[in-house]
Amino acid sequence: MEYFSVVAKWISDKAAQSFVVFFVFLIILVWAITGLPLHFSVTWYLIFSTFEAVISMIMLFIIQNSQNRHTIAIQLKLDEIIRATKGAHNEMMDIEKLTDEDLAKVQKKYGLLAEKTKKDLKKGMLDTHSPDVKEGIIEERV
Repeated sequence: MEYFSVVAKWISDKAAQSFVVFFVFLIILVWAITGLPLHFSVTWYLIFSTFEAVISMIMLFIIQNSQNRHTIAIQLKLDEIIRATKGAHNEMMDIEKLTDEDLAKVQKKYGLLAEKTKKDLKKGMLDTHSPDVKEGIIEERV
């Protein structure tokens, strides 16, 4: 599995460079030009379609792998910020493990807290009404 990650990272890094667009354009141009002498036959079309489908499937998995690595890295960085910030809620570090229903509850509570904080800031109050997260249900700290 480590080999796949190394290869996927290398390919995704190379595929993000501008010369790749030129290279793909060149391949399409060659394909179109070779179609003329072959009279745009079914075999000519099938060869290119098969090549394109294989490359697309490989790139799909490489892009998904790259996106997963980036998501994990971002999540770890956010967890470190939460952990290192005084007054932050360490319960938020594992919030992605909650069920969809519990996440919706947390999101709704944070929306209500945001509205309350906006109103209080207009009044000159500085309390942000930080909530506690306990098993997917947020309770406001008193």
